[in-house]
Amino acid sequence: AGDGLVDELVEGLLLGRAPGALKAKLEALQGRSEKTGDDGLDAVLHEIDVRLAVEAAKLERISGKV
Repeated sequence: AGDGLVDELVEGLLLGRAPGALKAKLEALQGRSEKTGDDGLDAVLHEIDVRLAVEAAKLERISGKV
């Protein structure tokens, strides 16, 4: 997942539509981080997981599934 995924997400949100595969990619990335033992880094990784969940929910909403 790189800038291409971010660009795809932004485009989908701006246009009000996004491919279902994008939501699947976001969900696949969610929860993949492991505890590092560094509280600060673990907090950042947790925030990234939360953000992935939020963006996946937005995609579900704009795709008319809610």
